[in-house]
Amino acid sequence: MSDLRFLTRTSAPTWEDGLIVGSGRVGAIAHGAPDRLVVSFAHERFFLPANARPAAPDLTAVLPDMRERLFAGDGDGATDILSAAAAEEGYQGLIWTDPLGMSGRLTVESPGGVAEASRTIDLRRGLVEVSWTDLSGGCHGIRLVAPRGGDTIWLALESARGADVALRLDLEDADDGPAASFAPDYAGSVAAAVTPGDPGVLDVHDAGGEALAQVRASGTEWRAAGAGALDAAVDVPSGGRVVLRFDLSVAGRSPVVAPAADWQDILDVRTRSHQDLVDASLLDLDGAGAETIEEVWAAAREGHAASRRRAVEIAYASGRANIIASTGELPPTLQGVWQGTWKPAWSADYTLNGNVQNGAMAGMIPTGTPGLASSLLELMLPFLDDYRENAARVFGAGGMLLPSRMSTHGKADHFNAQFPHLFWTGCGAWVLRIAADLVSTTGDRSVVDDRLWELAGGVLRFAETATVVRGARRHIVPSYSPENTPGGAAHPLAVDSTIDIALFRDAARATRVLSRARGDLSLDARWASLAEAMPDYRIAADGTLAEWIGDAEENHAHRHASQLYPLWYETDPAFEGTDERAQALRAAALRSVRTKVEWRAVDPTPPPGRMEMAFGLVQLGMAAAALGDAESALTCVEWLAIDHWTPALTSRHDAGRIFNLDASGGLPGLVASMLLASTEESLTLFPALPESWRRGGITGLRARGGIVIDRLEWDEEGWTVRLRRLAEADWLRPDGRVAIRAGRAESSGHAPVPATEIVVPAGEAVTLRRRWQDDRG
Repeated sequence: MSDLRFLTRTSAPTWEDGLIVGSGRVGAIAHGAPDRLVVSFAHERFFLPANARPAAPDLTAVLPDMRERLFAGDGDGATDILSAAAAEEGYQGLIWTDPLGMSGRLTVESPGGVAEASRTIDLRRGLVEVSWTDLSGGCHGIRLVAPRGGDTIWLALESARGADVALRLDLEDADDGPAASFAPDYAGSVAAAVTPGDPGVLDVHDAGGEALAQVRASGTEWRAAGAGALDAAVDVPSGGRVVLRFDLSVAGRSPVVAPAADWQDILDVRTRSHQDLVDASLLDLDGAGAETIEEVWAAAREGHAASRRRAVEIAYASGRANIIASTGELPPTLQGVWQGTWKPAWSADYTLNGNVQNGAMAGMIPTGTPGLASSLLELMLPFLDDYRENAARVFGAGGMLLPSRMSTHGKADHFNAQFPHLFWTGCGAWVLRIAADLVSTTGDRSVVDDRLWELAGGVLRFAETATVVRGARRHIVPSYSPENTPGGAAHPLAVDSTIDIALFRDAARATRVLSRARGDLSLDARWASLAEAMPDYRIAADGTLAEWIGDAEENHAHRHASQLYPLWYETDPAFEGTDERAQALRAAALRSVRTKVEWRAVDPTPPPGRMEMAFGLVQLGMAAAALGDAESALTCVEWLAIDHWTPALTSRHDAGRIFNLDASGGLPGLVASMLLASTEESLTLFPALPESWRRGGITGLRARGGIVIDRLEWDEEGWTVRLRRLAEADWLRPDGRVAIRAGRAESSGHAPVPATEIVVPAGEAVTLRRRWQDDRG
């Protein structure tokens, strides 16, 4: 895809329809009518201190009784005990995480009305533009950009005939978006104030007057307009431009302030690092489109094959750009680094039971930007003491228990009877897997610093002390499969959720990578022993892969597919090989994928329909790709691209509703999994290439073993790959050897190409060209 500039003629009646720019650290979203545009500002570190932060409840006294009831199949009784114990600890309801907040809102009013308008998104530069013609024929424009890595947002006012523009900067409590499910109302939790004698500075403080954040506006003369607003009047010259800048900061942290620059320098120089990241991986599926984004999507919804491929191409590029724009020191929240409401869905926090990992972060490592994944460690590692406290209070265990939701602390205090998040134990193991993949794709051993190594030991110690040994097996009880309830049960608590068993088994493999990087193998034997003692995977009575290894009944009518974790990263060894058990598990997982896809297909619309939660489609699609089911993977990709994207090239959590970054990160990760799978010793090209993707190419994929796929392309005749091994990853595979396999989905009529073992020396590139082996006679 050479052209990453897109046009839409749609409007933005709410902030959820707005155009976004982001530096990773700060973001702005522009919405409303062109002649009264509203730009909402946010900072990645500005979480409103709006909610209580109690320690996790002390459940040690009641834990034995809960366990015995769960082993006996009495989930209701165990839940009653939990609720009573939590009430005694002072828990009266669901305690929310602190939400991502707005730092300020800029209103830009221009005279003359609007005859026609358009919006443009330049993904490479991270630039957006609103253009319109007024009722007398005058042309005007507003452009926004936030150069990567800084705390500055630049806004350019342009006019062909000249215009007198009125500006107001405030922190109005009005809600500009549709109320979403699970949306506490935080209106009134903060207020804005103008510092006397310091024109152009809007301070944000809490109810007690404590300073929390600040917006410093410059580029024109600002004046106080009451206690909590700034006004300015700008005369835009005919054929000219006025450039405004807004520097955002949070209390206690120094802003990264950009030096003064003219507009062309901003576009040509300051946006280059963003462009390099966007260009790191591009997808070409031989798609064809139309003039506007909405026309491409309309044709795709009507079934036009080339338009459907084009929609996937654009979703891949824009999804990656959205994640880049919202990843700074921290990873994207549910809403990235954008906020336009005081009722953000789910507090716009970090939901770590799948949304962050299968959503925002899914494409970071495999699609050319592995460095972004270190942001997860920056989020998680400051709260090790909280995790120790969680383990001790909830399970009476040593080590560390990470919460399923967080923003400003790591306390496991967000739960209730229907969502007992504190008993989902796999978050720590999942963090170790992502850290291991970061090391394995880059060769960067410095990732495994003292804090990460402490976490690896803490997660292991928790698993050793929190599990219940019966016979030769360790059991996780109470256990919770996010966010599902066994069929026929009133409450979610059960024994041995499959995802937690899979996560701890996988953590043993992931920690071996971290151990080698650290030069300390002291944890390996303990992790291996733990993994060996975990229960075997279970095939349910209906032939699917069981979501609970205990005897809980399956419940396929659900948005999550957590039991498929064994297939999302390096495939669990239990699912590999030609032995009868491995083949049975693969068949069960495939039936789970197809059962879930069929359930969604009955009513693929927003709730009360079944097209809920974008990252659930990522979970299904990545498992399908690992199993070679290209058509199921394609179904998930196209549902994401066509039903979860907007004309502003932002994504939705459900089909058509709730601004959310899970599809933006998830779709690129899913596409990458269809085109490449890897271990440190092997590459599998095209594990799930759909028949409708007859020709195409992709750049910049990353593989374990420090391999970079500079370009992979294919057509009806064969494929070509150009790859190299990073010099700094030489320690991962000193002999440089890698086995390369290529295959296509069974339905395509092509047999897999046998493995070819080659040497890829560190720092050198290798090109392979092959023809498909056709077994159709």
